[in-house]
Amino acid sequence: MKIPKTIYAIKSNVMFIAGLVIFVLFFAITYTPNYGFSVSAIISGHTNNENILLWYSHQGLCLPLCCAIILVTTTLSRTILLLTTHTARIREGEYLLWQAGEVTACSLFINLFLSLYLQLDYFENLPIVLLIYISIAIYPYAFYWLLVERIDRDRRIADAQRTIVRLRQRENQADSGMLRFSDDKGNTKLVVSTENIISIEAAGNYVTILYVSGGRLMRYSLRNTLKGIENLCAGSSLARCHRSYFLNLDKVKLLRKASDGVYAEIDFEGVNDIPVSKSYAADVMARLAEPKK
Repeated sequence: MKIPKTIYAIKSNVMFIAGLVIFVLFFAITYTPNYGFSVSAIISGHTNNENILLWYSHQGLCLPLCCAIILVTTTLSRTILLLTTHTARIREGEYLLWQAGEVTACSLFINLFLSLYLQLDYFENLPIVLLIYISIAIYPYAFYWLLVERIDRDRRIADAQRTIVRLRQRENQADSGMLRFSDDKGNTKLVVSTENIISIEAAGNYVTILYVSGGRLMRYSLRNTLKGIENLCAGSSLARCHRSYFLNLDKVKLLRKASDGVYAEIDFEGVNDIPVSKSYAADVMARLAEPKK
């Protein structure tokens, strides 16, 4: 299973890195991990008092620098992750391995700094540094994963709900025979029966709906595009016949071929013939040939 899309959001990564550094800093201040202890001393139960005093005497400098190492390393890791995998999301197992490598890299650099600054044996103190950092970092990493999973789940639920609403609206419109035309902001501007619509013409950022009301020919301009109302017209007698036109097939009297193309003559006085382009002609003729329900 692929990782949630939220992990690829720059904002979420910035929040994660900041949260990780802040958590490590406050945890270290509260608990104060003793990086000066050697593994052999911890196992044997004996510690070097000089190492303890050395750590505490330099704690005010070591903690900020360790957090700075975490900040730089994690930021670099997340940047590489976004740049190398943004076109194809990696799977959960691959992301888990990436996180393990990220935590290990932070531990290695922290141990390098502490070994040089406190004059400790690098390989002797590496296991305890790994153990302490993994024990601390597991909490922000786990919390971040649960958070992005929750956000991604909520997004999928919201998308499903919007789809259900659109389908129900389409069903209601089909049952009632009414189409609700909205502008580009989603505000309903015109409600008209499908059987009364003659055509819809595009003009820049507007569409003009030609319809009949009370036996008279009416025009209504709406700020939207044919692409924006395409889903609304699906399942009705309105069909795309040209890059600039939708046509009500029930109003077509005949198709006429002229020297400059094909035109649909409309069964209503005062309406000009509507062009039918080659790319849509086959679909229009096939639908006109279908028996009336």
